[in-house]
Amino acid sequence: MQQRIFAGLVALSFSLAVQAEDKLERGIEAYSSGDYHAAYQYAAPLATQGNPGALNLMGMMYEMGKGVPKDTAKSVDYYRKSAEMGDVYAQFNLGVSYETGSGVNMNYHEAVRWYRRAAEQGASFAQYNLGTMYEDGKGVERDYVQAVRWYRKAAEQGNTQAQNNLARLYQRGKGVEQDFTTAYAWFATAAELGLDAAITSRDSIAAKLSKQQLEKAKTMSGQLKQRFAHNQAAQ
Repeated sequence: MQQRIFAGLVALSFSLAVQAEDKLERGIEAYSSGDYHAAYQYAAPLATQGNPGALNLMGMMYEMGKGVPKDTAKSVDYYRKSAEMGDVYAQFNLGVSYETGSGVNMNYHEAVRWYRRAAEQGASFAQYNLGTMYEDGKGVERDYVQAVRWYRKAAEQGNTQAQNNLARLYQRGKGVEQDFTTAYAWFATAAELGLDAAITSRDSIAAKLSKQQLEKAKTMSGQLKQRFAHNQAAQ
């Protein structure tokens, strides 16, 4: 009897979880489409129940003043609750709040801490931001090797800003041995994936390469794009 009740409770719990995720998805869709009233109606009850995704969405609404009066301090409270539950988006948003001083006193050390928590979970956007903190020496001692490390992790997931910054460090020989061929490959990859800012840098480096080096760089870029396409198809 107890086993059957337990099984029923598991099924009920699973059903409620599915319902919560469905409501959260609808809330996110409403927010994205500009229907902030509907987004609030979906997110607020879930946030009260402690749903991390809903808490993050509420934080975004209060930070931007979408569907609710703008209140950046309240947005930080929502982000923090979600971030402490492990939500990578909230961890990233909380890091941004600390880096920019939005709703909380600016604190680069705290920004780094929250970026790192999201980055270590594989979030490319957090890996990129953590790389910039290391490159700029914000909240941590300037460390180009660490900047390269985090840019590479994000770049290999297809983050074009990270690809561009990684290319720039190869170009300058910061944190890595100077290598114009590899720099071209990353600039070219970022450019072809849609980052216009990388085009000028790619073309500038091309003038410094021999014909053989340029062909090698183009081959490298093609291999990188194939890798990203394969990774995205597998997800």
